[in-house]
Amino acid sequence: MIKAFVIIPAKGDSKRLVGKNKRIIAGKTLLEHSIEYAKKSILASSIIVSTEDKEIKSIAESYGVKVVGRDKDFMGEREVADVYVKIFQEYGDDSFTHVVGVQPDHPDRTIPLDKMLTYTVENKYDDLFTVDPDGTRNGSIRITKTEHVKSGYMSRRVGSMTDNCTNIHSEQDLLNAEKNINERLH
Repeated sequence: MIKAFVIIPAKGDSKRLVGKNKRIIAGKTLLEHSIEYAKKSILASSIIVSTEDKEIKSIAESYGVKVVGRDKDFMGEREVADVYVKIFQEYGDDSFTHVVGVQPDHPDRTIPLDKMLTYTVENKYDDLFTVDPDGTRNGSIRITKTEHVKSGYMSRRVGSMTDNCTNIHSEQDLLNAEKNINERLH
């Protein structure tokens, strides 16, 4: 039985695109797109947003999502895997089979989370992350067996799955993602 612990790391600052996670495309913030994506999963038993930002906290709480603070040591260009380990070690438990990182800056995901979780288990992967069509890791989703996150060791047998979603770094990226979302809705 798959039971996922979902972490959405949503810091308020961004060096390339100011206020990125609060930017609105297709009528919702990038954070809201990620929360809604995670909430569609029947295998996600817990969803936590990690942030230092009051507005992001308010948005997440309006969706009924638990919010935990983000220490200054886990800001900037810190490896996001460190955030996943810290949050899971503080708020997770052994009942979860997988820890899922959902990055807010990929609002136009195309593959449902439950499909990725099932694929991970069926292929006996310890770790799975999404990649762009050219094979470049895009950071949209990372799924890791709980035992590795709990121990602080996150990769041994890694798989990947292509998800041609937009990684938001600029105004043009926002426009491209919004176009993709609108095309799927209509």
